[in-house]
Amino acid sequence: MISPRLQAFVKSIFAGVVVLASGTAGYVVIEDMNAFDALYMTTITVTTIGFKEVFPLSTGGRVFTMLLAFAGVGVILLIASEFARVMLETDLRRVLGIRRELKLMKRLRNHIVVCGHGRMGRAVVDVLRQRGIPFVVVETDPERCSLLEDNGLPVVRGDATEEKVLASTNITEARTIITCLADDAHNVYTILLARQLNPKVTVIARAVESGAEERLRLAGADRVLNPYTLGGTRLALTALKPTVTDFIDQSLLGSSVELELAEIVVDPSSELAGKTLAGAEVRRRFGIIVVALKRGDRAIFNPGAEETIEGGDVLVALGPLAAIERVERAVR
Repeated sequence: MISPRLQAFVKSIFAGVVVLASGTAGYVVIEDMNAFDALYMTTITVTTIGFKEVFPLSTGGRVFTMLLAFAGVGVILLIASEFARVMLETDLRRVLGIRRELKLMKRLRNHIVVCGHGRMGRAVVDVLRQRGIPFVVVETDPERCSLLEDNGLPVVRGDATEEKVLASTNITEARTIITCLADDAHNVYTILLARQLNPKVTVIARAVESGAEERLRLAGADRVLNPYTLGGTRLALTALKPTVTDFIDQSLLGSSVELELAEIVVDPSSELAGKTLAGAEVRRRFGIIVVALKRGDRAIFNPGAEETIEGGDVLVALGPLAAIERVERAVR
């Protein structure tokens, strides 16, 4: 939607076009000029340049020129003033927006920091926006930053490898940082800096080059993903097991029944802690299926009904979104 200020600027441009067209038509009628000469006379009159006339004007032509000069000066001042207001409004809105975002970022808690807004970073942001997860983007490219700001998304302009920039994302209160920078060296340095600022933050890194996964893990990444390897594997699985991949898409990215595959952390004080899966009646009460149970570094796939749920366990559950939300309330 066009702002009222921009609409006023467009109207002033239209007024300028009307003055030029009227002046050209006036000279054609009064002085019997051809269209080009009439446009030339109108231009030098409106802009007050005052070059030599095409030919001596009649009395009527001189009167018309004086009137046209006053109209031209007025419309030029109008266009200039409206343009200045548009630029001032845009800059002021951007400055106020940046200040507002900085205040909001200072209040952010348990959010996700996304470093880089290239193709992969945009995909990450789209999912976070869809899920309503608080996040902040760190980006160096001015055009990408402007696009994020215009869409009302929190962004910090700068290099994620600089301590001041990363600190401005309130990294100390973040739960996760995702590094999607263009090369592995910058990702490694960002990980080291993030670990220094917040040792407890979960770090997920993108590997750009083949074989960089180990270096990123040594730098402190909890999980490393290579998009090319994942993409190739996904293409192969789609060809071999299309129904399985469709089901995974529905459970991870949403579907018409809002099927969700989620991980649920069990609080030690929750009502489920200390009970077996059968005793907690997870499936009957909540309508979900516990696909796996993770306890520390140990993962139990397809746990039996006699498996005990302990505080700190992570349940990988499959079910409708509403059922997942009920379980999350129960484990808290």
